[in-house]
Amino acid sequence: MYKLSVFLTFCLLTKLASAQSQLSFNSNSTELNQAFDWAKNKALSFAHDSSDPVGPWYEAALPNREAFCMRDVSHQAIGAQLLGLKKHNFNMFQKFAANISAEKDYCSYWEINRYNKPAPVDYENDNDFWYNLPANFDVIYNAWRLYRWTGDKRYIDKEEFKRFYQLSLNEYVDHWQLGADEITSRNRAMHSSEAKRFSSSRGIPTYNEGGRGETILGVDLSASLIAAYTSYSNMLGESGNEVEAKKYLQKAVYEKKFLEEFWWDKQRQQYRSIQYADKTFDYFMIGKDQAFLHYLLYFDVLADQTRIKDLIEAYRDNYDNLIVELKSYLPIIFYENGYTSLANKMIIDLCSPENKRRDYPENSFTIIEHITRGLMGIEADATQNSVSTLPGLAADSDWSELKNVPVLSDEISVRHDGISKTVFTNHSSSSLKWKAALPGKHAYFYLSGKKIKCKEVDDRGRIYSYILTDVKPGETVAISLRKI
Repeated sequence: MYKLSVFLTFCLLTKLASAQSQLSFNSNSTELNQAFDWAKNKALSFAHDSSDPVGPWYEAALPNREAFCMRDVSHQAIGAQLLGLKKHNFNMFQKFAANISAEKDYCSYWEINRYNKPAPVDYENDNDFWYNLPANFDVIYNAWRLYRWTGDKRYIDKEEFKRFYQLSLNEYVDHWQLGADEITSRNRAMHSSEAKRFSSSRGIPTYNEGGRGETILGVDLSASLIAAYTSYSNMLGESGNEVEAKKYLQKAVYEKKFLEEFWWDKQRQQYRSIQYADKTFDYFMIGKDQAFLHYLLYFDVLADQTRIKDLIEAYRDNYDNLIVELKSYLPIIFYENGYTSLANKMIIDLCSPENKRRDYPENSFTIIEHITRGLMGIEADATQNSVSTLPGLAADSDWSELKNVPVLSDEISVRHDGISKTVFTNHSSSSLKWKAALPGKHAYFYLSGKKIKCKEVDDRGRIYSYILTDVKPGETVAISLRKI
């Protein structure tokens, strides 16, 4: 009887620790359906309830560490939101925000474990710990993205977050000399000591932890700083502080100028990715030394369409040789730039049992985001109380459907029939603005059978047409190129 009681208790605790989600996906691709189901179940298996001292959290680090890392959480957060892990996201982002301190040179904890402690594998004490410097900026960028998806104003208004943003974009930037005027002459070993456990790993100026020598700068550091300035400017604007918003936007513009002047090699017509102590650079490399130029696309800091296209094609031609962590950034980039078949194949491959590292938590969470934002083209914008859709299917004979998608305060469902019809259902208790888009140039859509004039957009080479319409609570509406 005792053994049975213990077993039942274990089963109950396991059930309580396993998160649930109503999000579901179906399409004409059996392999893609299977990939989504695997990713959903795997990601939810990493989610933990409030029974641990750290509160609700999900694994976002190397498998079996029972911890979450700043870079991984930032990248997994939208996938987690889509799976209903809103309280987990807020708790984890708040932990990072709360633990920034002058004693740690305005760093936070790079990795926090389930016991609400800095993970011992990366931390000895406040003077001796592992830290990648883009992390603060990545958290700011994704806090803004989470606000746009959820409408949760705590990401903007809560004092712990406001303090983190201010310290990160002022004291942190100055203390580590990360701004454009100082970054090329800074001392790589500042705030570290060779006598300590982590020595020069306390302040790695890039997410790239490999390379062929002593790394002194990474292009992702510049890209993440631009994204953070821009995101914080948007937050300030949303709070009505236009003067400060303009100030940080100008900082972003200044850093973009530096990025294009320092990281772009005019002679080779390529972006540099890493600078070494001997002042040499890496560019696009594959193999042991991975190309980290994808962060230029992830942080959305490029404007030149030719350069964007060349970079995407370089990843297209070499993606088989990339590590899982890097691959997990790419499918949505391919979807958004017309490589739907490749993106689908990549998702299927990432979820295949033949992928020996498919159980890395980042993989499963980001698959959910890639399908939602990439294939289905769903975006939420709390600043406008709107949701947009744009099908990313490969052919008009394809179809896909995503149900019970958490956006803003409730849920929606979306079905695409090829690239000529979309059905949208608002499950919420209030009206939503729907920006309904279809690829290509079109003069008119049919909105639930009624002919409506639409607008054309060239979004950095991605041409689509759209209409704006209000969708009432519980209402299902459709747009199409032909009268239904």
